Amino acid sequence: MAKAPVQKFKVPSPLSTGPGDKVLIVGLGISGIWTARWMTQQGARVTVSDMKKTSALDPAMVEELMESGIELETGGHRKETFLTADTIIVSPGVPHDMPLLRSAARKNIPVIGEMELASRFIHTPIIAVTGTNGKTTVTALVGELLKNAGLKVFVGGNIGTPLMAYASGKQEADYLVVEVSSFQLDTIQTFCPFISVILNITPDHLDRYADVEAYARSKLRIYENQGPGHYLILNDDDRRLSSLGPASGVSLLRYGLGRRRELNAFLEEGTVRAGLAGGPTHCFS
Repeated sequence: MAKAPVQKFKVPSPLSTGPGDKVLIVGLGISGIWTARWMTQQGARVTVSDMKKTSALDPAMVEELMESGIELETGGHRKETFLTADTIIVSPGVPHDMPLLRSAARKNIPVIGEMELASRFIHTPIIAVTGTNGKTTVTALVGELLKNAGLKVFVGGNIGTPLMAYASGKQEADYLVVEVSSFQLDTIQTFCPFISVILNITPDHLDRYADVEAYARSKLRIYENQGPGHYLILNDDDRRLSSLGPASGVSLLRYGLGRRRELNAFLEEGTVRAGLAGGPTHCFS
């Protein structure tokens, strides 16, 4: 049986959640924990729902959340909890086609992802990296390069520290370098990186997506909100990415292994050569 297409939920922008509103957070991973903390600080009445039983959760984390006044719903999801919420925030690992989320959407209850929510309160330029393979390595590498250049950098997202942790803090970085998964991109509405990087797209997560094309469409959403003054970096050796072009005004940069005229970066005789159109070429070895 074919899987249903990933649902794009309608969410007001900015999110109109105020003190006293009932906010449901689905999934008690690290993203869910940070989101629960932040929403509680905003005065919301927060419930966290997770399929795991309480006995399978970190006792210290459970104690912290309960002492903060957060209600825990464990061992499964209750329909009433979903359909009486004012807003639902889903963690990255939660399937977005689950029936309870669809039912909530039909009642016009806003459903939003943690990364999308966090991005609405962030004013620091975001460098977002996605791809089937290599995104964790590239995210960490870009972060180190910027740090070595003397910049203040936050590295996180789908690795390490979630974006909500930065959004709820002092926001003192010059740049955010974040790994972004297809699951996180499924729930974006306004998420707009300063620089988007797509490394490659090969079949993956086909237990969640109808086919590889559906998976690819989720990955490509990383740049759907970009416009003039933004950058999109693509691997020109990937057949799905080589023919892509962003919206008007977005600066497109391509890279590949072999030297080609249209590439902005390539490998030649063990040396990486990179440069912008019309500018000097820089060599790295």
